[in-house]
This record gives sequence, structure tokens and C-alpha cells, in this order.
Amino acid sequence: MKKKLSNIVLLLGVILVVILVCEVFIRIFYSRISNYNTEMWRYAAEIKKPLRYENLPFHHFPYKEGNYYGVNIKTNSMGFRDYEYDIKKPLGKKRIVVLGDSFTLGWGVPFNDLFTKQLERMINQYDDRVEVINLGTGNYNSIMEVELFKLKGLILNPDLVILMYFINDAEPIPRRMTAMEYFFKKHSFLFGFLFDRFIKLKIIFDRNFDWRQYYRQLYDRESDALRMNKKSLIELCKICREQNIRLLIVNIPELHRLKEYPFAFVTNYIQTLADEEKVPFVDLLSAFADCDPQSLWVSSEDPHANSKANSIIATEIYKKIGQDMLF
Repeated sequence: MKKKLSNIVLLLGVILVVILVCEVFIRIFYSRISNYNTEMWRYAAEIKKPLRYENLPFHHFPYKEGNYYGVNIKTNSMGFRDYEYDIKKPLGKKRIVVLGDSFTLGWGVPFNDLFTKQLERMINQYDDRVEVINLGTGNYNSIMEVELFKLKGLILNPDLVILMYFINDAEPIPRRMTAMEYFFKKHSFLFGFLFDRFIKLKIIFDRNFDWRQYYRQLYDRESDALRMNKKSLIELCKICREQNIRLLIVNIPELHRLKEYPFAFVTNYIQTLADEEKVPFVDLLSAFADCDPQSLWVSSEDPHANSKANSIIATEIYKKIGQDMLF
């Protein structure tokens, strides 16, 4: 029995040493092996903190800064990737609050190229009367965006709320991590490396996986996730009506295929909801239609909207604000 216990302890010791060696190795050579998946992991591990709210399991730490996927991301006192704003709206100013996920956060996009900052400059080209505040957070869905607005957006007293809608915003809220899972995710580069390998192996073994079918199931009328998504969006519309806040919904198309767009059923869903709630709506697909899809991507492996795409988004929103007299 003693010999068996000694062997078990020895085996565990060897495993621990191997893990530590791998951890040190990956940290040393991280710059050579980093990619979209590992950088997304690092952003989540370093910038985000867990919350206790059922519909808002995480948000950004305040006053955090780091370089992710070649771009600096810095948060203010409220955890937003934006300038520092007073909670009380300055006299004579108007405010736009923008809700969204990593597209709105500006993953892979320099701060000054964000569509929110470009829009702010467009509106303020003759004076300095409007603040455009970016609440975008990576890996958020519509439910979480609405919860964040209720928690941190309403107190900013906005005159206009812009909801940026993307195809995966109807997915369920991510599972809340255990304390041990969070510890390893936050502190282990090996965790990020293995996460990347897991995603790539999953793609290899799921060669027959059909994204169109996946999203058709997600947007099925009987889908629980879609039902919760719709409930949350209707709640946002109701809050804005009751608070006398203008609301604009903007649909961001999936940027892989812009000709013969395969996800028109998603556009139809969000546009129908906007029409039913009498909310102004912008579909960005037509603005991107003449572009080579990859010319809009952050990188060849990452179809997030790049600086060029952000300029197009800002221009279309600016035109809509003027056209519908949203101020």
C-alpha cells in the first residue's frame, strides 16, 4: 500500500512539473503562438470580472488596460472602452448610449477608429454638443446588453439608445464558471492554449457542421433562447418609451457572405420586432453589399468589423439619425 501511494504521489508530482513547464514555455513563446482564440481568452481573463447577476454574469473591470490582438483596450471607471464621462450629463449636452457585443467594443480596431467615436466626430463637426458612449462588451448577447443598460446605461440619462444587433445575439447567456474554473482561466496561459486547440480540433471533427442550420434552429419560433431574446428586446423598447428615450436598432450582417446573404431570416426577425415596436431600424447589409467581405475583416482568421467597416457603420448611423430626426 505504501508503495502504491508513493507511486501515485510521484505520478502526481510528475504531472504537476509537466504542467508548470508547459505553462512557463507558453508564457515565454506566447507572442509566437498567439491568435484570435488565445487573444480572446486573454481579453476575457484580464479585462472581465464575474458578477452575481443572473442575466449579467460578467463585465469589464474599471481602469483596466492591455494590448489584445494588436490593439490597445482601456476601460474607464464604469468599465466601458471609452473616455471618462461624468455620470451627470453636462448642461446643454445630448447623449447617445450604444449597446452591443465585441463588434461594438471594437475588437481589433484602434480606439479612434471605433464607429462610436467616428459617429461622435461626425455629429460634432460644427459644435461639441453630443457624447456617444460605448457600452459594447465582448461575448454579450441581447439579454446581457439590456441588463447592462439597466445597471449602468440608464443612469447616464441618454437621449438616444442605439442597439447594435448581430446574428449570435440570440444565443443563451454563457454558463457561469465555478471559482476553480475562473481561477485557471484567469491565471493559466496553458488554459488559453488548450482552449485554442480544443476549438480547432472541434472544427476538424465537425466538418459537417452547418452554421446556417445552427442559426435556423436558434431562430426557430419555438426556441427558448429566441423567446428570451425577444422578451429582453421588448423590455428595452418599453423602458425607452417610458423614459422618453429615442431608440434605434441597427442590424450588423454576418460578414462572410454578403452576396446572396444566407441569413435573411435573422434580419427579418429583428426588423419585424423593430416594426412591431415602432422603433427606427437600419440594416447595414446594403451598405456592405459592394465590398469584398474580407476587406471588412480585422484579419484573415477574424471576421470582426475592421476600421473600414467601422467607418461605413458610422456613416450609415449618422445618415439615419439625420433622416429620422432622432434628436
